Amino acid sequence: MKKQAIEQTQFNEVRNRVSEYARSNTVKERIETFEPSSNLDEVLLFQKETGEGVSLVESQKSIPSMASEKIDRLFQKIEDGYVLGVKELLEISGFLRTIRKIKRYFQENKKSAPTLYEYSVALQSFRHIEEAINISIKNNLVTSEASRELKKTRQNIIRYDSNIRDKMHKFITSSTNKFKIQEFMVIERDGVLTVPVKSAFKNSIKGRIVAESGKGSTAFLQPEATIELSRKLQMFQAEESTIVYQILANLTEEVAVELKKLKETNEIVLSLEMIIAKSKYSVEINGRRVNINDQGRINLIEAKHPLLDNVAVPLSIQIGALERGLVITGSNSGGKTVVLKTIGLLTFMTMMGLFIPADTTSEISIFEHILVDIGDYQDFDNALSTFSGHINNMRAILEVANNRSLVLVDEIGSGTDPSEGAAIAIAILETLTEKGALVLATTHYGEIKEFAVKDELFLTAAMAFDRETLQPLYRLLMNEVGESNGLFVARKMKLDESVINRAAKYLELFKTS
Repeated sequence: MKKQAIEQTQFNEVRNRVSEYARSNTVKERIETFEPSSNLDEVLLFQKETGEGVSLVESQKSIPSMASEKIDRLFQKIEDGYVLGVKELLEISGFLRTIRKIKRYFQENKKSAPTLYEYSVALQSFRHIEEAINISIKNNLVTSEASRELKKTRQNIIRYDSNIRDKMHKFITSSTNKFKIQEFMVIERDGVLTVPVKSAFKNSIKGRIVAESGKGSTAFLQPEATIELSRKLQMFQAEESTIVYQILANLTEEVAVELKKLKETNEIVLSLEMIIAKSKYSVEINGRRVNINDQGRINLIEAKHPLLDNVAVPLSIQIGALERGLVITGSNSGGKTVVLKTIGLLTFMTMMGLFIPADTTSEISIFEHILVDIGDYQDFDNALSTFSGHINNMRAILEVANNRSLVLVDEIGSGTDPSEGAAIAIAILETLTEKGALVLATTHYGEIKEFAVKDELFLTAAMAFDRETLQPLYRLLMNEVGESNGLFVARKMKLDESVINRAAKYLELFKTS
């Protein structure tokens, strides 16, 4: 039922929008699957964190990037026994540099964000690893300064490579060989420096044929004078590869030794990234911190649905102090469903730690269960009617509902004979309030309106309607009972007056029967 409530109140869409402010896929996934908390102390802490994050965002001070995109994967590779490559170690170094920036940032802003500062204090420093990587790797290469052996080996490589090229140059410029050369240049083939010679002379020159061109016109020759030098060069190149691998292995081992602490530190970074993402979204929707309780009291003032942007008409609603139910009435397309979705969504958002678009004097409650019956539950595959679908859903709601539940029901009792539907709806409303749940329901049925007016546990509200333009005003009027306005709309739409009069007579008959 929680999944259904999250979808029908559009909380899943809000989570997705919040996730857009996260950089790392890990935090994006955590936000998109975040489970709202029903623990008041935890929610209040979430709200405090978001409040501090909002202060930082609104200060327009540049907040350092909070997480590395690949760091989790690199930690896993180390755990699996892999040696990290040059770019991967630089990614680790960048992450360690980010930790230092984050610590410094929250140190500088500890007055406006004391809680987040306390989190950042727990970020550990790994400067020795960062410096070891940066000394050993520069410009995406392991530097010769990383070890004496590597420096000496590379000097030998340079020396032998130079000697080989000198001999190649003498070979190419020799008057004896000039006419035998296909191209006057040194070309590497299969890791060996060669001279391209005309195939007709390949057997008349002392040396080793390394390769031949596709057409067979050119042979790539390693002159005899360079063969031993090339063998030694290859030996030093292999030695270089071994030393470089050992340096990378040593650096990886340095990271591995601190891996547990690194992962703990990364968790703090990920938590801070999530807080900042929630804060940025709260600023985007002009969210405000409101009063929060867990007793079912709701007093929203000028609240808006955050996904409707500027289209949403501010909603003010108060319930839960004494009453446990609210029946909302009014014409079709008047915004009754939006009221239910707005209350459910703002509640979920509060329980996630998001600020909500409402006046700061507002109050909202958190709940153990948010139970929702909104939409058409018709199921053609299982031959279920709309009414059957609603009843099936209400059965599940009644099984779960308790005194810490918010129940939102749209068009309660609809989809069957009006009298029977109204009777079942009233029975459900009474049962839910007896369980202590806070219930908000919309209806067209007069019997349900009358029940809500008479029952002291219920309040009524109506959606405002412009009788001149026939347009809904989407404004909730507390303690009023709305009309469906069917006959009025029919007359305004110029339905034949005789038909309207006949309908009015039947309406009176229905009321007296």
